[in-house]
Amino acid sequence: MKVSKKILMILKKNGVNFFLSVPCKLLSNMISILEKDKEIIYSAVPREEEGIGICAGAHLGNKFPCLLLQNTGIGNSVNAIVSLLKYYKIPTILLISYRGTPGETVKAQYQMGSITKNLLKTMNVPTLHCNKFSDLDKISKYVVKSKKIGTPVAILCDFNLMKADQ
Repeated sequence: MKVSKKILMILKKNGVNFFLSVPCKLLSNMISILEKDKEIIYSAVPREEEGIGICAGAHLGNKFPCLLLQNTGIGNSVNAIVSLLKYYKIPTILLISYRGTPGETVKAQYQMGSITKNLLKTMNVPTLHCNKFSDLDKISKYVVKSKKIGTPVAILCDFNLMKADQ
């Protein structure tokens, strides 16, 4: 749980206080920690787009939201990210398990994995790719950027990085 604890510590230290997640095995340790955390608001949601809408509402309620999801969920969420979060300049952290990266055992994940970064770039979402533990130290910079310019940011966490957390 070393990776999960560090990520959550950094997010909370930088003001993130509202968390949502869709089910994800690689993020299960982080979800378990969030379920027990009394300092923040946490809930599970069934779909990514619903989570994005709720994050927008949380922002209007003076919260700083984070949505935990798999990169496969980005494909479901393009319109909500672009026409809601980007258009209305809603700072939101998209904490993403980056499936289809080295170590991935489910071959079906490789297709979305191969286009994830390009999709985020096309949507003009600042993206941090974390593939080793030391990369987590860069998260603060992206959280600050999200607040400063009012944009969602994506933090991609590789399969092997999150698998080592299990």
